[in-house]
Amino acid sequence: MSTNGYEIRLELLKMAKEMLEQDWHAQRDAVMTDYHTKANRDENFIPTPPTFQPFPTEEQIIKKAKVLNEFINTK
Repeated sequence: MSTNGYEIRLELLKMAKEMLEQDWHAQRDAVMTDYHTKANRDENFIPTPPTFQPFPTEEQIIKKAKVLNEFINTK
């Protein structure tokens, strides 16, 4: 069974969304690990809430999907 263009674009969007969300979660986990390491190392540590990058937007997902599409279409 052949995949049509709409299905390919949908799969590229899903893949881009998943990649960006995985990156976001990895960065968040790294920030939290660093925060907890500092808190556990120094009892005088004054906690300030860690800052996270914004969650991936629709525009970022579409941009990433376009990059993936260009890679696929490169000969």
